Amino acid sequence: MRTTTRKRSVVVIPTYNEAETIARLLDAVIDAAPDVDVLVVDDNSPDGTARIVRSHGGAYLLQRAGKSGLGAAYRAGFAWAIGRGYEVVAQMDADLSHPPDRLPALIAALANADVAVGSRYVDGGGVDAWTWLRRIISTWGNLFARIVLGLDTRDVTAGYKAFRRSALARIDVMDSLSDGYCFQIENAWRAQRAGLRVVEVPITFTDRTLGTSKMSKRIVVEALLRVVRWRLRELVADRGPEVTAFLAVGLCGLFVDVALFNGLRGLDPFRLWDPTVARSLAMVAAMFVTYAGNRAVTWRKHPPTSRTRALGTFALLNLVGLGISDGCLGVSHDVLGLTSALADNVSANGVGLALGTAFRYLTYRRFVFTPTASNRSPDPAVTTATRRSP
Repeated sequence: MRTTTRKRSVVVIPTYNEAETIARLLDAVIDAAPDVDVLVVDDNSPDGTARIVRSHGGAYLLQRAGKSGLGAAYRAGFAWAIGRGYEVVAQMDADLSHPPDRLPALIAALANADVAVGSRYVDGGGVDAWTWLRRIISTWGNLFARIVLGLDTRDVTAGYKAFRRSALARIDVMDSLSDGYCFQIENAWRAQRAGLRVVEVPITFTDRTLGTSKMSKRIVVEALLRVVRWRLRELVADRGPEVTAFLAVGLCGLFVDVALFNGLRGLDPFRLWDPTVARSLAMVAAMFVTYAGNRAVTWRKHPPTSRTRALGTFALLNLVGLGISDGCLGVSHDVLGLTSALADNVSANGVGLALGTAFRYLTYRRFVFTPTASNRSPDPAVTTATRRSP
């Protein structure tokens, strides 16, 4: 265990089976940031990671009983750091994906911020040696979380961060719920809602060349579900009647869609109609019903300035919402390999329907039924999200 005098800053590094990289990482971190202490939080790795840390002597070691998730490991490390009075707590991966030489810049950025994010998606940042699939998943995952939660941070899934001690307290990091990589999104969301000052420091993220990635299907599903749940909880709390009206109108549209499709097929005993034609007509009718219902009920106080433009935008967003359901099915079936009938239904009619509904609500409200300056009222969720500390 490291025996040098404790410093003001510490970087927390969770590990599980990182024997191939941990010694190199510790050497690189100590060389790049000699004024920063290092804490390795190991989940009882069977490959001897903890033994290598002990023999290295350049880091503190917190060994846990077993593997219980990335979020749990970070919470344990943060609690250790807070309990020992560190003023700055940073975090990074153990697989050499995060450049250690950027750690000083990350910590220095806290001079004018509460949270500093090592970002791949700002000017000067980037990724190296990623497959096209990894790029797509990361890019769209970031975009999805940012849109649904209304976040300003460009890289909300970043795992390379530095926090002021006071920031960890204000986001209640020890009460966070995520176990997988969704832990990063949750902290980005909590930081913005708490009004913290967040800056993004450009980094180049390099895909691991040694060891095995800890990403799994369960982690991806957890992130999707938690993001939607957090935003829906906020929306219901802030705009309960509006959300209820939107869902009721959506159910009416669904009824029209199903009834008209089956009615057209039933009125065609000789099957002269192509099912796709009947389906298209039913979808168009349902779209007009939901547009009229949302205009007359959900957002009756926000009449669009141009009905033609509003209807066109509504139709486009509705199609994107439908595509989200198909996209979830494609990711689940073709990318994650979940091919059972139950998995297909959960992804398309469960996760896909929930994500598509959340997308429609947020985009209809922002781009179609936008309140004018004369009838705009304060929005608690947006006000909290955009407030910055003095």
